[in-house]
Amino acid sequence: MTTKTVFSISSVALAISVALLCFPSNAMAADSDKIIELERRLDALEKELIEAKDAANKVDRIKFSKSSPTPELISKDGSSTLEFTGRFQADYVSADELYTGNKFTYEDKFNDASLRRIRFGIEGYFSNVWKYALEFDFDGESDVEIKDANVSYRGWDNNELTIGFQKFGFGLEATGSSKNLAFLERASTDTFSPERGIGIEWGYIANYYNFKIGYGMNAGFDDDDQNFQQDIFNARFTAAPINNNVHLLHLGASALYTLNNDEVLETRYRARPSSKPAGRIIDTGKFDADSTQHYGIEAAYQRNNLLLQAEYMIAKADQVDDPTITVDSYYAQAVYTLTGESWQYSNKKGTFKAISPASAISAGGYGAWELAVRYDHANFDDTDSDIIGGKKTDYILGVNWYLENNLKTQLNYVHTKADYKEAYVDIDGVTRYDQDGNIIQARVQFAF
Repeated sequence: MTTKTVFSISSVALAISVALLCFPSNAMAADSDKIIELERRLDALEKELIEAKDAANKVDRIKFSKSSPTPELISKDGSSTLEFTGRFQADYVSADELYTGNKFTYEDKFNDASLRRIRFGIEGYFSNVWKYALEFDFDGESDVEIKDANVSYRGWDNNELTIGFQKFGFGLEATGSSKNLAFLERASTDTFSPERGIGIEWGYIANYYNFKIGYGMNAGFDDDDQNFQQDIFNARFTAAPINNNVHLLHLGASALYTLNNDEVLETRYRARPSSKPAGRIIDTGKFDADSTQHYGIEAAYQRNNLLLQAEYMIAKADQVDDPTITVDSYYAQAVYTLTGESWQYSNKKGTFKAISPASAISAGGYGAWELAVRYDHANFDDTDSDIIGGKKTDYILGVNWYLENNLKTQLNYVHTKADYKEAYVDIDGVTRYDQDGNIIQARVQFAF
């Protein structure tokens, strides 16, 4: 109703204006009273037009964008918003036989099709300075899991305070969203990342750097209904000293301290061969630790459509009655966009967002294409502490096709190799100190 009124008023006003301009000067002089009346009517119409626009602005609005199939709801005054979020990842994996766990359990070759992630949520703002997020995971492997349930206060310049159930900042790849991964799975360094928990995190955001520090806890009940708790302290600093239209340099460092109480001393480090359905091929086994300290450094360099990225992380676990255990992991990767697009960098979060195709399929184009390569290594051996977990190296080649802003497909080839200080016997009765295998996996992702 309002839109039609605005257009009709505008048309009348335009017609009157043209008529006035077309009057001969002598006629205007002769009919001055008529001209004054017409001007009065034009002023009244302009006033009605302004009032109609003001009324339209006071109505709740629904906004659509090309990057999301769902609408964003905006309040009358624009101070509050609500937007729906979702993520669907369907995977297919074909893997060779592997020996997994610290007991070298044999796993036969397999083909697996599954839903890696199914997430729904809402996010938005209220009262201009508060941001909220609520997200659930329905992956089908377990009960519905809460991923985010928090609010953030942004009323202070360059500061943000997040309270509730959240992901704590630690590392480059782990802090970023899984929908922006260059490969199907995160690198082995993700083993050292903290679980989501209830807590508080404060962040300071400057022009080219940011700093986050937080405290949280993982709480729950064990099989005997004993309440347990882990206290988590995290910190992450990132900077982009070079950030222009051609070059971007990202540097960062993270620290994580976990304090275990008497009911949750059990600690373990293990890693998969860069594939979720595959078993863990290196494993320290379980041990009791009073606390753990994890440290990480990160770096990334982007030049136009080439992105280089690397991280190194080390973990130290203070055993209850034995020496401190030290294990580590690192990776290096390169991503090259064949169609020329660049990854988007967020100085506020110190993370990268995947590219958006310049020529989407819906616009008659071919989407965006990427080539990716990664070297991923983890060493879970510490002979000084009698920990023989093994060493693992993954070589990964990937191809990514971005059909639309929110639709992409991925294909990964993984060659994994593991070495052990203790021998195991395979199903053929052969004593071995290593193993290797190949994995081919693909994903279709729709995210908004």
